[in-house]
Amino acid sequence: MLSVNLSEPDMRQIREVTSEDGSDTWPTAELMLEIAGIGAWCVELRGGSVREIRWSRRTRAIHEVGPDYTPTLEAALAFYPPEARAVLEPAIAAAMADGTPWDLELPFVTARGRRIWVRARGRVLAREDDVIRLAGTFEDITERRRRAEEHERLSLVVRQMTNAAILTDAEGKTVWVNDAFTRLTGYRLEELVGRKPGEVLQGPETDRAETARISRALRAGERIEAELLNYRRDGSPYWIAMTITPVRDADDRLTGFIAIESDVTARQAAEAAAAAELRRRGEAEALLRDVLDAIPSGVIAYDRNERFLLANRAYAMLYPELVPHLTPGTTLTQVLEAGLAAGLYAREIAPDAPEQERRAWVERRAADIRSTSQSRVFQNVDGRWLQGRERRSSSGNLVCVRTDVTPLKEAEAELRRLAETDALTGLANRAVLFSRLAQHLGGRRSRDRGGLLITFDLDHFKSINDTLGHGAGDLLLRKVARRLSALARAEDTVARLGGDEFALLLPGLVSAAEAERFLARLVARLSRPLRLAGRDVTPSVSLGAAFFPSDADTAEALYRSADAALYKAKRLGRGRWAFFDRALDAQMRRRAGLAEALGEALPEGRIEIALQPQLRLSDGAHVGFEALARWRNDGEPMPPAEFIPIAEEAGLIVPLGTAVLKAALSALAGMLARGLEPGRIAVNVASAQLLAPDFAATVARLCREAGVSPARLELEVTETVLLDRSASRIAEVLGELRGLGVAIALDDFGTGYASLAHLQRFPVQRLKIDRRFVSAIDSVSREAKIAATVIGLARGLGLETVAEGIETAAQHAWLLEQGCTIGQGYFYARPLSPTAAAEALAEDGSRTAWGKKLRLVAG
Repeated sequence: MLSVNLSEPDMRQIREVTSEDGSDTWPTAELMLEIAGIGAWCVELRGGSVREIRWSRRTRAIHEVGPDYTPTLEAALAFYPPEARAVLEPAIAAAMADGTPWDLELPFVTARGRRIWVRARGRVLAREDDVIRLAGTFEDITERRRRAEEHERLSLVVRQMTNAAILTDAEGKTVWVNDAFTRLTGYRLEELVGRKPGEVLQGPETDRAETARISRALRAGERIEAELLNYRRDGSPYWIAMTITPVRDADDRLTGFIAIESDVTARQAAEAAAAAELRRRGEAEALLRDVLDAIPSGVIAYDRNERFLLANRAYAMLYPELVPHLTPGTTLTQVLEAGLAAGLYAREIAPDAPEQERRAWVERRAADIRSTSQSRVFQNVDGRWLQGRERRSSSGNLVCVRTDVTPLKEAEAELRRLAETDALTGLANRAVLFSRLAQHLGGRRSRDRGGLLITFDLDHFKSINDTLGHGAGDLLLRKVARRLSALARAEDTVARLGGDEFALLLPGLVSAAEAERFLARLVARLSRPLRLAGRDVTPSVSLGAAFFPSDADTAEALYRSADAALYKAKRLGRGRWAFFDRALDAQMRRRAGLAEALGEALPEGRIEIALQPQLRLSDGAHVGFEALARWRNDGEPMPPAEFIPIAEEAGLIVPLGTAVLKAALSALAGMLARGLEPGRIAVNVASAQLLAPDFAATVARLCREAGVSPARLELEVTETVLLDRSASRIAEVLGELRGLGVAIALDDFGTGYASLAHLQRFPVQRLKIDRRFVSAIDSVSREAKIAATVIGLARGLGLETVAEGIETAAQHAWLLEQGCTIGQGYFYARPLSPTAAAEALAEDGSRTAWGKKLRLVAG
């Protein structure tokens, strides 16, 4: 086999044309060079004149001249355009002068007018200092230069890619990375060359099973897509979706791998990144096709005349019906017409719509696509949600992208459902109810002009939670929700407002008689017995109803009206319903006015206290006071039983409690400053105060500011506070208060559902017997037995008992006989202002006027 080594020096190739001594080896040289695709030429000189010019067959073929063509020196140079001759002629002159060979790549125009590129090489051969021959080779390098330019363009594409790219050898060691890779990882090429990327980028949280899968694919020389957690140079983690592609040479030998990586940290989920599969450096078009097909979004492109250019695989998967029509030359409107005929746009227009209507739709849609103004999200006929984006390139091409955003839309729908649905019952929540109320109240259709809003809650629901557990309470709420839903019409709204409170919005129900019948059916349905925690339970409900728009014309006002009717039903004895009326409206307005006035009084310091003395029953000694809240609204005393619930409803109970506590500590400090012994002062606190941030720290600060030891303070909590869902947090706060030295009293004991377990769990020192039990002591009653039991229980637990509401000597004597420790009530003294209380203490130290009455009774 004849072999020509194209990397031989120029001297040897020229010697293949002619020998140094001038002997003719032309035929042999011509054959060898022609096999290599290279032409030869020589110019023979005698005495400085051209004697003969020879061209090989390959040289003539490149010039596109026949075998009969006789070249001259001038004709040979004329094939070169002026800019080429300006380079070639000086090179020949230099060779003639000093023997310098030339090797030039020049533009060239053939005899047929084709413009090509050639490589012209030559030298001067001399004998006895007389030039006898110019000789050289001639090669068409047009195709090679084209490939080189394509390679350069390809390299530019890769360098400019926003995706990171890394090239390795067949062993997986890094050869090259682009700038995007450096920006993504922080590693420069020189830090990675010769090292496997995984050795540098993987860390403690990288999925070893996934890296093993990648390694198996690389060992097998297979393409692989993967998602992996890597670490940047600064140690920060990031997620990548990558495509690793083997690179093979012309003989299908594995020469390395190229990896295209996309940063998917923000969404932490796999979306296959656009991956370029570089099979051959010289196949730029194939590379672009591979990159395009690796993009998960559907892409279709049209030229400046809106004729189809290309579509990627994802687009074909989105619209398989369009694939037969995606042929070169098909216009944008023809593609739209084909999709319309296939029913792809049935959500927007029927496939069998009249021709004129279909044509108008196609024109509108094409105009929308051409505008490329903004992206849009639409639902495909198969149910998938797509985001459509169009862009016009600088060259005029129209590129349309369709991204499947179904998971995002499903997530949005789920978030919307969660935002509008009560998690426990599946009913609508408060926000949905008020939104629909506003829609109906603002409606203009005849059936939107009126209706009924019902609010209700479950009577004694707290006792279900306390006796059967919160699981049973939740089950009861779910069963009530199912019963409500069974009664509701399609246009009705059934909502859970929170806790055990529900609401029904019944548009179109405007008749009072019809409303009465519906409420009767509702109560009957909800009051059916059911099983909870192995027990038969018969629910009881209280309901309030308000018509719209007659009772209110805004959502908030209508709800307040129905809520006021609900409270009216509860006052009537529970298990009932009531309609809103004008008397309720007056009550609501009064409560709203009082809430506003109380909100103004608190920051102005217009909350006062009264002090009710507490005595030791055994000897009448004064032991302390209970601080009672007092408030005058425009000079009129407000009953605590009225303004304290208003404070709770209006969210003012915490500042009100703080004001009473500050006033109590101030009164105590004043008595101590006068040298008096006021004992301990008791202040009621609500659960909202105990759950307020840093409540124990607030109490400590107020004591410190007043100059009073926390040991002189007693905080009274009702037993219902101990049954709150946040009981664990309340127990923690009470423990912090006991750590300060504050005493804890359990108020109204026996009226709720507190158990011995609660007394063990909470740091209580005193039990207060509610006045309803004390008032019944005069008769042999169940309440008197309860009072005796409470006293005995406290004595057994080592706790003190405080009886409140003592009004008669008989009550005093009975309590003393039962072993009650401390008493308070009108029998001894009415609540006093802090000044009057101090004066009474000053009369006789601990033996005050109320103590004298006690001594008279005892004597």
